[in-house]
Amino acid sequence: MKFINSRLCCRIGALSISVALLLTYVFPVQADDDIDDLENATSNLESELSGLNSELETLSRELDAITSKIQDTASSLEKTRQELAVAKGEEEAQYDAMTLRIQYMYENGNSSFLEILFSSKSMAEFLNNAEYYSSIIEYDRAVLDELSETRKQIAAKEKQLEENQKYLNELQNDLDQKEEELNSKISETSADLSEYTTKLEVAREEARRAEEEAKKEIIPVIPEKPAVNRPNNSTIETTTRPGVEFTATDLELLAALIECEAGSRNYEGMLAVGSVVVNRMKHRDYPDTLYGVIYQSGQFSPAGDGKVEKVLARGVKDSCVAAAQDALNGKNNVGDCLSFRASSSGHSGTIIGDNVFF
Repeated sequence: MKFINSRLCCRIGALSISVALLLTYVFPVQADDDIDDLENATSNLESELSGLNSELETLSRELDAITSKIQDTASSLEKTRQELAVAKGEEEAQYDAMTLRIQYMYENGNSSFLEILFSSKSMAEFLNNAEYYSSIIEYDRAVLDELSETRKQIAAKEKQLEENQKYLNELQNDLDQKEEELNSKISETSADLSEYTTKLEVAREEARRAEEEAKKEIIPVIPEKPAVNRPNNSTIETTTRPGVEFTATDLELLAALIECEAGSRNYEGMLAVGSVVVNRMKHRDYPDTLYGVIYQSGQFSPAGDGKVEKVLARGVKDSCVAAAQDALNGKNNVGDCLSFRASSSGHSGTIIGDNVFF
């Protein structure tokens, strides 16, 4: 294997440091923009949730008032129905009494009403008897009419109360439906708020870490074995090293990055990208977690522009998952390389697939 000279390595290292510094200072600005957007979204959701809770409180008071009116109406309706029953009874009793009196006047023993009239000893007595019986009949009729009118009024009151009760029940049903819809909207808004709050916390933590990384002293990284240009058809040396601990989420994340950076057809090219990530996890100048390495500021563009998330959402290809698993288990075909670029960039290094590693 041929080696590039040490002076070229130093130049490459210096250039890498300059680029890293530039990206380190640019990224916090973008992070601040993301945090501002998340803070605005969170604030808007909090305001919306507060308004919804206020609306729900008002609606609950309306429901309590309607429920109280329904109870009062039901009580009044029951009382009116009792009064109506009493009025009907009084009307029927008065009618029966009047019937008995009329029957008595006309059929009293062997004497009839006419016999009583014509047995009068004088005209004055005759008129008095006729007027007496007439006044009794008029009194009964007046009382019966009064009772009948009272019964009609109570019946009309009953009908009005029943209509009021029906209206209040319909209004209560409408308010119940609105309350259910409002509670559903509150639940959705609360879920959105929780999601954005979590995102905001993550963004703030990432910004804090980026700021800490920016404050650290950057040490030039010089590969122990400088790489040389190697064409695609050259023999690629693959070794097995100690792997790293990883979860199913780590595996899927690395596979998504591999698919973005190396496609899904050339196994050696996919393994090479995974090997670089594992090398960084083990190196003192990089984060010691897979998530930290992939999302380190200004390093892997697919992680910064959202392409990795899109691949994760769509589902990572099996070939990329296999290459990622091999890399995490210690399989390596790039040696100690910590970086790569597109082979079309003309950068010196080992070409594997469509990338050059150095």
